[in-house]
Amino acid sequence: MSLDRKRRIFRPTGPSWPSMPSRALVLASLVGLGALGVGGWLVLRPSEAPAQPPVIGQLTVDPAKVAVVDGGTLRLPEAVVRLDGIVPAARGETCHMGGAAVDCGVAAANLLASLIRDASRLECQVHGHDAAGRILATCRARDAGLNRALVQAGWARAADDRPGLRDAESQARSARLGIWGR
Repeated sequence: MSLDRKRRIFRPTGPSWPSMPSRALVLASLVGLGALGVGGWLVLRPSEAPAQPPVIGQLTVDPAKVAVVDGGTLRLPEAVVRLDGIVPAARGETCHMGGAAVDCGVAAANLLASLIRDASRLECQVHGHDAAGRILATCRARDAGLNRALVQAGWARAADDRPGLRDAESQARSARLGIWGR
């Protein structure tokens, strides 16, 4: 061992504090925190989009492009429309016609489809939206109001807030049509 070299006994080998992180690590951490902050802001900020689509005054559609979902709901190319002011018979609800048990909901959907089938156009006057965001409308095909026709045939009840349809419901009930023929 050479004596020219200084011995390191009792001397610290380096600084006693921890070493500083590299600039790249600091920069990557700042970028990551910034990205988390922006992402959190985008998720938690109030939306600027309307809660529901705006109410449209009138919808006119080719009936060939309309699908009957159930006795009170139509699927148009641009929207799902719920017939306003009626409570259609539900699928699985049993009614009796001529002594035979029938599915009231299917009968309501079949009537709605037959009213639309041969029409040249379907027109719906939009009134607003329901809780599910569907358009509420009064619709016409072949100069017949679909909402009223379903109530008159006994395949739908008039909603409580529709006194104009109550007379049609009373007539269907007294004639024991549709759901009233049990």
